[in-house]
Amino acid sequence: MSNRTPILLLLGALTVPGPGFAAEPAKPGWPEALYNPKADKDDLVLPMPCGGAMTFRKVAVPAEGALDDRRVELGGGEAKFAYSENSRRDWVGGGFTDPKAKNLHAFYIGKYEVTRQQYAALSGSCAEPGEEARLPKVQVTWAEAVAFAGAYSTWLVKNALDRLPAEDGAPGFVRLPTEAEWEFAARGGIAVSDSVFVQPSFPMPEGAASYVWYQGSESANNELNAIGLLKPNPLGLYDMLGNAGEFVLDPFRLNKLSRLHGQAGGQTVKGGDFRTPLADIRSAAREEFVPTDKRGERRSPSTGFRLALAAPSLPSTQRIGAVRKAWEELPKAAAAAIAGPQDDPVKEVEVLGAAVEDPALKQRIRNLSTVIKSSIQTSNEQRARAARSEIRVGAYLARKLADDKRIVATKERQIEALSEANQQLRDGIRRALETDRATLDFNLGYYIDTLTQLNAEYPEALMLAQAEVLKREFEARNLASLNGFIDLCIRHAARLRADGKLDHPKTLGEIPVP
Repeated sequence: MSNRTPILLLLGALTVPGPGFAAEPAKPGWPEALYNPKADKDDLVLPMPCGGAMTFRKVAVPAEGALDDRRVELGGGEAKFAYSENSRRDWVGGGFTDPKAKNLHAFYIGKYEVTRQQYAALSGSCAEPGEEARLPKVQVTWAEAVAFAGAYSTWLVKNALDRLPAEDGAPGFVRLPTEAEWEFAARGGIAVSDSVFVQPSFPMPEGAASYVWYQGSESANNELNAIGLLKPNPLGLYDMLGNAGEFVLDPFRLNKLSRLHGQAGGQTVKGGDFRTPLADIRSAAREEFVPTDKRGERRSPSTGFRLALAAPSLPSTQRIGAVRKAWEELPKAAAAAIAGPQDDPVKEVEVLGAAVEDPALKQRIRNLSTVIKSSIQTSNEQRARAARSEIRVGAYLARKLADDKRIVATKERQIEALSEANQQLRDGIRRALETDRATLDFNLGYYIDTLTQLNAEYPEALMLAQAEVLKREFEARNLASLNGFIDLCIRHAARLRADGKLDHPKTLGEIPVP
């Protein structure tokens, strides 16, 4: 069978489903090693034809409302790649919500690259697994990868609807990830701090060879390798960098300083592959894959893909209503802060537009209204990030005060336990204790100053909302133990707002000692 036969059968299945596509074939289930060699309790495993399966991982995106998304800095700072990868701002969001997880949206992404066995499972024939079953499927075109995703979505709805995540009753579907989704996941999402997120690659404490298949005899040795042999990134994703380059949904565009250029070219391939030198392994890596050349259709022995599992943006009439309401509110939240005692600037411009009869001038006023709305929304987002950052500082300070209290209490117990015969040792501990008490007093003052600044800069509703978003970030980074300090920070800020001051001994007494 030629390399083209499976996709031809697949494309046929998209229009006229055959018996092997319409229902689950009566085949024994695959060994787990074929689709999830490094199983984890948080994996989402979805079935495939031929008794197969594919594994996905949730990518969390903190969000409050229907139109909330997260600003991220993508790209990098290497001058030799700046024409393609210079640092730029983008946004990611998740379509799936969970009533048990407040202020958290999510999308899913393939835990591994799509394998040869998984690709063959949708071809209409159920081949027995061979030695190369776990190798990433390469030598595909972007169109074939898109067709595979479409066929798999159709199969899932027909055969495993109850297994598919849904949003407002609408089932999710698989597609290629967008470039922003791919890079957000590759860098570690919210499982890493902002300072780590912008690094060239995710943390690799055991060395790059333990995480990435790159060029060289100590790593890939110029060969494609089976999925799941190395260690994952912080989100539990394997081979995001190296091994096979991966198609994403977006066309390739050059970089124009802080944004992408307007011309769309070929397809975008992310992550590097087994031929990429270690020095060039980076999350920002992106290449243009031109679909044809003088010989015709192009395929690459080092380019494959992984899938994303997404939700519709408008899964229900209820969601349409929520989005409309959220959209109308976008420019309003910060209008008072911008306009002061004057009227809402958006309404002022709308009044002017209604009073103008000249069509050209009316359109210019509409354009001005859009610019003002965009400016207000940008201001809203900046205030939200700043408030979240200030709350983070407050939580860290509260945690530091807890440590300071423990250190002071330990030294006080040591002094009490020592006899008069150990006077020299007691004096040494007492001097250290004086320093520790001074540090405790300074940090307590800093903590209260931080709360004062919070109350001065941000309304209570914004602080409460961003505190919840920050909790989701801490949970993703295995820092949920700090969530109690976030709550404490918010309570102290509320008391300071109500009383105008905080009693130092009482405030310190409410901070728990670890």
